[in-house]
Amino acid sequence: MIRRLETENRQSELSERARQNLQRNADLRNSGINKYFNPLPGDKAALLFDAEKVEPVEMEFDGKKVQRFQYTVKDPNTGQEKYWTVSKRTSEQIDAFLSEGHNLLKIQRFGLGKDTRYHIIPS
Repeated sequence: MIRRLETENRQSELSERARQNLQRNADLRNSGINKYFNPLPGDKAALLFDAEKVEPVEMEFDGKKVQRFQYTVKDPNTGQEKYWTVSKRTSEQIDAFLSEGHNLLKIQRFGLGKDTRYHIIPS
């Protein structure tokens, strides 16, 4: 009886395919391949903006549909493109600099959730 319980409690061995799938997931998570720029509070970044690559998008926030703006941004050091989706207020700040011809902007995030604010200046 004890032997049977020990056998049932043992972890099952993963198949080769299962191991490969788990390794692929880990590699993707660690490779930095992410389509979206999502800074944490206190993070700073310089980003290249392309005024031709901005689109209005509708998203859900607190159970309500809200208007957001999705920018395609590029890391000037790596050339990697990502999407950054922002609120109307942040979009107004970005657009003001873009309309003045500034496309390299420094971004710093402050706060969490509804209290998130971005400090944006030309770089």
